[in-house]
Amino acid sequence: MDNSDAKKCYVLEDRDAGLACVKKVIENYEGSCKPKLVLLVQEKCPHCSKEKEIHKADIEKGIIKQIDVDSEEGLDIAVKNGLSGVPALLLVDCRNQIIE
Repeated sequence: MDNSDAKKCYVLEDRDAGLACVKKVIENYEGSCKPKLVLLVQEKCPHCSKEKEIHKADIEKGIIKQIDVDSEEGLDIAVKNGLSGVPALLLVDCRNQIIE
């Protein structure tokens, strides 16, 4: 997968269509550095609770990986990518870099 595959999804105006597109890109990925969808959240964040509920089915199926920003992995993702707020639904590569 190169960034152009993801960019095709990012330009879709409908959120659900864009997310479905990203899931398909991940599903069809062939290579050693498989991308993943990550929902970065924090325990006492009211907006995070809403996002977790919206994506509950995909989290339960393992399509979206829910990660607390206060965990080692969550902090790594936030710092590497200059994130300052949660919730954040991200497409990252195997090195936790956002795929733009």
